[in-house]
Amino acid sequence: MTVESTEAGQLGRYLRLFGSGQRLGWVYRDPESLRRPFVEPEPQREQVAVGFENRAEAARLDHADRRGSALKIGGGVAAACFGLSFFVGAVMVVVGVVAIVVALARMALASQQLNSATGDLAARQGALEERFQSSWQMWHQSRYDHESRQEQWVRGLDAWGALPVAPDTRRLDVFGGSQRGREGFLTVFGTSTLQERPLIVVDLTQALVCRELSVLAEDAGVPVDIQLLPSRMAESSIVGGLTPDELVHALVEAVHGDNPEAGRAERAVDTRILTQLCGALGEDVSLVRLGAGLRVLMGEADDTKCLSRDERNRIADELLNDKNKDQVRDSLFRLVSFVHPLERLGTARAGRGPGYLTCLALDFGAGSASTELLADLAVQSVMRRLSSFQETAPSVVVALGEQGLQRRHLERLAQVCERRGAQLVLLHPHLRDAAEQMIGGGTVAFMKLGNHQEAGVAADFIGREHSFVLHSLTDTEGRTVNTSVARTIGSSVSRGTTYNESVTRGRNWGSSSSTSYQGGNNPFSTSSSTNSGGSYSETTGTSTSVTYSTNESTTHTTGDSDSTSLATGRQRVYEYVLEPTQLQALAEFSLLVVERQAGGSVRVHPVDCNPNIVFLDRVSMAPLPQFDPAAATRIAAPQPPMPQQPYPTAPRPPYVPAPQPAAPQQPYAPAAQPGYPTAPHQPYAPGVQPTAPQQPQWPSQGRPQEPGGGWTQGPPPNWPGQQPGSFP
Repeated sequence: MTVESTEAGQLGRYLRLFGSGQRLGWVYRDPESLRRPFVEPEPQREQVAVGFENRAEAARLDHADRRGSALKIGGGVAAACFGLSFFVGAVMVVVGVVAIVVALARMALASQQLNSATGDLAARQGALEERFQSSWQMWHQSRYDHESRQEQWVRGLDAWGALPVAPDTRRLDVFGGSQRGREGFLTVFGTSTLQERPLIVVDLTQALVCRELSVLAEDAGVPVDIQLLPSRMAESSIVGGLTPDELVHALVEAVHGDNPEAGRAERAVDTRILTQLCGALGEDVSLVRLGAGLRVLMGEADDTKCLSRDERNRIADELLNDKNKDQVRDSLFRLVSFVHPLERLGTARAGRGPGYLTCLALDFGAGSASTELLADLAVQSVMRRLSSFQETAPSVVVALGEQGLQRRHLERLAQVCERRGAQLVLLHPHLRDAAEQMIGGGTVAFMKLGNHQEAGVAADFIGREHSFVLHSLTDTEGRTVNTSVARTIGSSVSRGTTYNESVTRGRNWGSSSSTSYQGGNNPFSTSSSTNSGGSYSETTGTSTSVTYSTNESTTHTTGDSDSTSLATGRQRVYEYVLEPTQLQALAEFSLLVVERQAGGSVRVHPVDCNPNIVFLDRVSMAPLPQFDPAAATRIAAPQPPMPQQPYPTAPRPPYVPAPQPAAPQQPYAPAAQPGYPTAPHQPYAPGVQPTAPQQPQWPSQGRPQEPGGGWTQGPPPNWPGQQPGSFP
């Protein structure tokens, strides 16, 4: 089915809902959250090396010290010399002048050293300041370029993106929500589905939640078939095209649909009675003739004149004997009671073909047995059609009412849809009874669940998970700056006198005598010797020492420190992925789609299914593109004068009509009836663009009637408002 998505025409942007690709709603993502920060740090002024400041400070102190000493010592010496010159002569004047010159020379040398050290410090500071100004200008230009590109990129991003239906999704169960919320979901899902396949909507809510979808589809040129039950049952086709056997089984299942414990015997008896009655009626089997035949079996008068005399006699005399009639009288009475209100069903169909969008809807009114029977019969009709007809597999949406349907009927419908490859969507107003038993049969989504027990069941289905949560946070920041200048001057003079005296006296006297006999011829020959000696010494010494020393030192210390600490504590917990209170507090159009991932983890997609979102700016009919979150911190280094652009290019405009698929061949066409017409391509004439979303209204009176034998662009004749006194 091809629908031209243009913003001109009666509904304007509403026609964008017919864009290609099935969607459940839109996911919001703030484009500002994707803005990448400029991570290059701002340049800081460099501090001058401590050596330059120390030399300058030492030179200043030395200059002050020498200037003071020159004034004091040099001035004193010069004054003394000039004073002595009156007594000594001109020599002292020369000495005084020399002293002044020496003092001035010392002052000049200290000044030169001070100027040199101060000049080096100023030159270094100037160079650092010039480098800082240049770096800061480059950094500022880089930041401006970065923010400009980011602003242009963010403005081109869409804030709303569609959440598509997974390709392998065959069944979707939506639980909870208000009537308006389910109507919005049906509109968003149905309009996108009509681009791909036919759609059957079984609306059992008695609130006509399919109204908005049908109005938009008709204005988009889609053949629409609205069948209101029970007010327009004569124009309904829920029993059209069914063989007698299929009609019998559909009636029996519908009659016993409210009794899950219905025995096989009761259903078998009802089936046998209706089957025999259909055999007696021949080829012409309808609900009117079935009702007349049942009344004949009951022995009641029949004034419908739809049975001939021979048929009445055959049914009364040959179908069942009197004993059997007494045994099955309860079954006959039950069948008559149920079939009688349905005798007008399909009598005024007038050969109308099916629509590409078919809506079987229970209209407003109090609940009754016939209304509930029509609901079951509508579901049975859809199952029989899917089972028997060779047609393009449509999507089936069943919007259940407060009374719901039996689980076995819903499960059979799911089995038939799965076998035929048809997509099934069940809208459950509550999560209880049969709905609670069927949860998990397909993809599951939740709308607002006001009841706390239903919200608890939904939270249990979503499950729990282990996670680490933050339970403590400590943030400390400190800064310390220390600056100190110290100067130490020391002078010491020491004098010492040492007197040493030593006297050494010595006396050493000695004598020796020796006599020796020489022998020989003279025995009296002898010799003798005598020695004597003496010594005397005396030592005296004196020593004197004088010591003079001067010490001077300068110390300049600067300290600057920053400290920042951030401590976090995490604790492992096992909690609900979604708390029940969160499910109770959902907005009217909020939809939570539960996705089971490999490994057992759960991912919940928050969706907004409000159709009026198409009137907002920056809305895309396609999913939002994904970006790498880690890339936000990876910024290329700036290269003067222009850093390389690290950002992705701006995306395409928010809405670009995609090539529309060709219309399906003979979509949803029964074998025994004319095929579904192919919707013609409808060029839309430019119209006045509405300035605000307008709620589509139910079609007003005066719409042209549909001629028999085929579809035209006009609506079917059973639209509400076509006849006086009908539902407005």
